Amino acid sequence: MSGMRWTVGALQLAFALPAALGAGPGGASPDSQVEGAALLRTWAPAEYPPDALKENVGGLAVVRLVVDEKGNVSSARILDASDPRLGAAALAAAKKWVFTPALEGGRPVVCSMDAPVEFSPAEVARKRKPGFVPPSDQTPQPSPSSPAKPSETYSADYPDSLLERRLSGSVRFVCSVTAEGRASEVRIVYSTHADFVLPALRSLDRWAFTPGTQGDLPVRSEVEGEITFEATASSPAEVLAANLMTGPDGNPPAAQPLLRVVADPVWPYDLLKGGEGGSAAVAYTVDDEGHPRDVRVLSATKPQFGAALAAAVEGCVFQRAIYAGHAVAVPLMQRAEFKAVPVGANDDSDPDIRLLAALRSGEIGGALGIDGKLTPVYRVAPEYPGILKGRGRPAGSAMIEFVIDRDGRARLPRIISATREEFGWAAATAVSQWVFNPPLRKGQAVDVLVRVPFDFKAPAG
Repeated sequence: MSGMRWTVGALQLAFALPAALGAGPGGASPDSQVEGAALLRTWAPAEYPPDALKENVGGLAVVRLVVDEKGNVSSARILDASDPRLGAAALAAAKKWVFTPALEGGRPVVCSMDAPVEFSPAEVARKRKPGFVPPSDQTPQPSPSSPAKPSETYSADYPDSLLERRLSGSVRFVCSVTAEGRASEVRIVYSTHADFVLPALRSLDRWAFTPGTQGDLPVRSEVEGEITFEATASSPAEVLAANLMTGPDGNPPAAQPLLRVVADPVWPYDLLKGGEGGSAAVAYTVDDEGHPRDVRVLSATKPQFGAALAAAVEGCVFQRAIYAGHAVAVPLMQRAEFKAVPVGANDDSDPDIRLLAALRSGEIGGALGIDGKLTPVYRVAPEYPGILKGRGRPAGSAMIEFVIDRDGRARLPRIISATREEFGWAAATAVSQWVFNPPLRKGQAVDVLVRVPFDFKAPAG
């Protein structure tokens, strides 16, 4: 699929300057246009109310203006005034002002401005005429902004797939909030397990927000938040056991690291398609920072099962274990069972079995002709294989084919090619956790088959 490529060990960012819109007010060239708030172009001073002047009443009035895309004042109101007569005079004057419109992304936009207007009987003799600029301390300024805030939140359903595994977790998101108070352009920036992502997104669809504002204008704004999932496990040892993790002797370890981020082993595609099941066991050490190290395969009914489990372990993160008041390294053993799927099986309640049957019958096509682009919501980068760090830290690449199902979840990753086997398993493990906006064709959610290349840079150190 075009437009997607992952590079492990390097991040590239590109920035583009907004395109100019043509000559600005007064014949200004495109190069003279400046992004930002509206700028006062034509000013008219406020007429001092005669009765207030006669009574020697001075003071301050603050007016809030909405300046439209053409620079005209479309609405105005008094924010504050030391005397109602001064407020009315300031408001009447402000409605006559003309601005160069605010620019955002190279386009004129509506904005809110606040303007203080001072009235001083002592300054009446220096009455200003229309066309002059106001005193510097009375120049209109952008109205204050306030961020969007959740007004209605909903808990997320705990995924059935993780019930027996007793995993608590969380999903952190970033989203834009529309002027109507709904979440849009949601991006998941962190999840402790990929199976939490879709329930979190469904929950977020129901949330309501108080929109962000700029002065009196509701505006799109970006917010961050977290959705948590609580399981029933009573201890880290219970979580380890539920996820087939023990000490090297098969018993609970003396010090128990808490499982935080979990990556599951991918099903080796060719074995899954051929109806073969199996098992594997690996040994590793969770270091005193909570990261798995020195992963090695102890046993596997097929080499692919061992490689898949090893890659998954390297994608996990633990909360470091504390023993006698100190963070300690903990040796662990982990097993995985790969339950065989009979050839010809079909089960709509199991996404992998359903998709495998659809692939066998040629029912899943590519992304050509879908409505819009494939948009990722959650992605994780592959872990550089630990075993290769002791073998010269080579660079390499892999090509992974996978299905984005009608819910947007990436499934059934298949290693098409890899310069080293370990790169293929690392990339497939990462892809198996990805989530996209559901692909649509003619408005209907569909499954699509895509390929993504990965580049692995040699890690430093």
